[in-house]
Amino acid sequence: MVQTRRRSFFLGCLALTAAYTVSGKLALLLAVPPGYASPVFPPAGIAVAAMLIAGPATLPWTFLGSLALNVWTGYSATHAIGVAGLGAAIAIAGASTLQAAVGGAVLRRAVGSPAPLDNGRDLARFLLLSPAFCLTSAALSMGSLLLLGVVKLPDLLGNWASWWIGDTLGVLVVLPLMLIIAGEPRDLWRRRALPVGVPIILFFALFVSIFVRVGKWEQDETLLEFRLLSREVVDKMRAELEEREVFLEQLERSFTLRAELSQSDFQHLVQSLLQRFPLIQAIEWAPRIDARSRSDFEAAQRAGVPDFEIREAGPSGYPRRARDRADYYPVTYVEPLRGNEEAVGFDLASDRDRKTAVERAITTARLAATAPIRLVQEEAEQKGILLIFPVLGGSNGVGVLVVAQRMDTFLDGLLAPFHSMVAVRLADLEAQEPIYGGLSPARSGASFEDVFTFGRHRYSIQIVPTASYLERHRRWQSWAVLARGAIGISLLGALLLLGTGYARRVEAVVDERTRDLEAANRRLQLEMQERQQAEAALGQAQRMEAVGRLTGGVAHDFNNLLMVVSGNAVLLSKQASDEAMRRHTSAIMRAVERGQRLTRQLLAFSRRQTLRPESVDLRQRKSEIFDMLRQSLRGDIELTIDMPTDLWAVMVDPAELELALLNTGVNASDAMPHGGRFHVQARNVSFSSGTTPSEGLNGDFVVLKLSDTGTGMAPEVRARAFEPYFTTKEAGLGSGLGLSQVYGFAKQSGGTALIDSEIGKGTTITLYVPRAGAASVIYVDNGTAPLKQPDEPRTSPQADRIAANK
Repeated sequence: MVQTRRRSFFLGCLALTAAYTVSGKLALLLAVPPGYASPVFPPAGIAVAAMLIAGPATLPWTFLGSLALNVWTGYSATHAIGVAGLGAAIAIAGASTLQAAVGGAVLRRAVGSPAPLDNGRDLARFLLLSPAFCLTSAALSMGSLLLLGVVKLPDLLGNWASWWIGDTLGVLVVLPLMLIIAGEPRDLWRRRALPVGVPIILFFALFVSIFVRVGKWEQDETLLEFRLLSREVVDKMRAELEEREVFLEQLERSFTLRAELSQSDFQHLVQSLLQRFPLIQAIEWAPRIDARSRSDFEAAQRAGVPDFEIREAGPSGYPRRARDRADYYPVTYVEPLRGNEEAVGFDLASDRDRKTAVERAITTARLAATAPIRLVQEEAEQKGILLIFPVLGGSNGVGVLVVAQRMDTFLDGLLAPFHSMVAVRLADLEAQEPIYGGLSPARSGASFEDVFTFGRHRYSIQIVPTASYLERHRRWQSWAVLARGAIGISLLGALLLLGTGYARRVEAVVDERTRDLEAANRRLQLEMQERQQAEAALGQAQRMEAVGRLTGGVAHDFNNLLMVVSGNAVLLSKQASDEAMRRHTSAIMRAVERGQRLTRQLLAFSRRQTLRPESVDLRQRKSEIFDMLRQSLRGDIELTIDMPTDLWAVMVDPAELELALLNTGVNASDAMPHGGRFHVQARNVSFSSGTTPSEGLNGDFVVLKLSDTGTGMAPEVRARAFEPYFTTKEAGLGSGLGLSQVYGFAKQSGGTALIDSEIGKGTTITLYVPRAGAASVIYVDNGTAPLKQPDEPRTSPQADRIAANK
């Protein structure tokens, strides 16, 4: 049983942990961004209810459930758990566990455990104390998150308020449901499942559905400006890139129409355009140079740039002289030159991505963009792209005009007006590589995505609202709907609990009054039965007493007559002159002896027989009693005698005791015609005043229970069994004096005899005989004291046994 209870408790604790984790995860789906807490947090009610029902042993499992929930939530948001995230999870789990301990202890003291919550005082305490102890987790958790940097100071108050209210409503709504599932008193809470639990669940589900609908409407209204901003960002980005394409087209016409340009001409040509597009990193001119013209080209350029040569990036990333190839596209002119010196002389054809874009631009005669690359002049790690526009004729020959664009610089400047409102991520779909931004999905779940094509590349742009935007556009309609609904549900639950509690108290009072009436009725019936039994016993005793007086008087007078007859028969036998006379006198003497035995039995019943009591140790006579009874019983009857080692000695007439045992044994043998079992059991008993079960006994006695497995007696036979000459045996098979002798012997010895019998279940004769030397033994006769008679001729015990058998 202990193992079963431990296993049940362990399974219950596992269920507590699972319920805390799963219900908490579902509740966080209702959290209103950018907050961290749900308007209703059921795990708070589950944890406090577990502490209230089962005590502090549930607290480690509450901690485990809260830790699992917060680790799960943190991993779902970032797909990683850092030191700060793990610390936050542990801090929140500790605060939640402490709140469960405080809340459970407070409620145990205020409303008790088991907690029926069936009266206004206890319900008022529950409703007032719940908001107080729910301050524990909100204060400690938000303080920990503030120290860990998860929550910023401006957001502290709002998040703390929603956390506290969510825990409070969770306790008010869920704790009664938990008590219905596992609370005590079990009968009361089980009966509340339908009238209390079902309405709470249905109304809560209704308000949650309303919250979801209102929340969707609220979110659409909140994100309307976000969508407009996102479209504006995308349009502005495409416009900026298209303006660069237009700029390159204009620049290409200048190259085509003008004579060969020098460095100063190129600077003058692009200066105004650089002022118009300050976010451009550099504008470059890269003519196509074949291998035969390489030396002459390098020599010509050294006039302006002394160390000019066509270069490429080496394996380690440092520039080196370009290897031999059929064609080169060296960067010849760069504006602005300052900060872009590393790009001068770099061969665009030496890099696969750059060469691909150049060839695409030459082939299509249109603008082409490179995949995300690291610019030659880049000292940081940000990515950039090259916008390449072909120049296919004119005085300056074939080549490409290049716009070098640092993407972080470009997009940071472009998105500066929107940084507080949205976060942007740009990726090259062809290269499958991000270019800008590393945002994670917004807590609101809202995002804007678009795809556009520029420079023969497809770009994906993803935009999400920032926490600042959500905070600025935060709406409380849905939260207020759910909070008001939860408060209404908790009040409804309190009213239902109060109503069911009142009904239970009324039922308890009715049940108690009914039980009292039933008990009084049973007592009255018992008293009536006892009175009837007492009246019947009194009538039986009076009848037995009357019969005893009559029998005793008749036996006494008859015994005196027998003494006269006996004396004369003795004289006649002495004077007999022949054998016939002696036979007649012997017949007279035998008849006299039989009459004396009958009168002795009648005197025993009437308690007028002269007894010679002495101390008898039944344990020492156990074997003699066994042998005597064995001779009176048939062989198919099993005989057993049970006497404890501490059995008291008794004060009785030994011969009369043996005769009583023998008479009982003979009757038992007759009652078991097909065999059976006759059992003799002795034990010590003591009766004090007022506790005696029968016949007014008081003091120490030895009880002899003589039991058989015979046919038993009907109630009307049992009532007359001790009467002299009453017998159910056939004529000539019994005189009806055996049990009357047993009764008279027991009563005259200072005890009593009882009979218990039922048809088919056997008969038990119980003799109460006084303990030897017990001064406390008192015999209370119902009006008749024993009469001592003159000494009468006594037959031997063997003769008495013969008479009893007859």
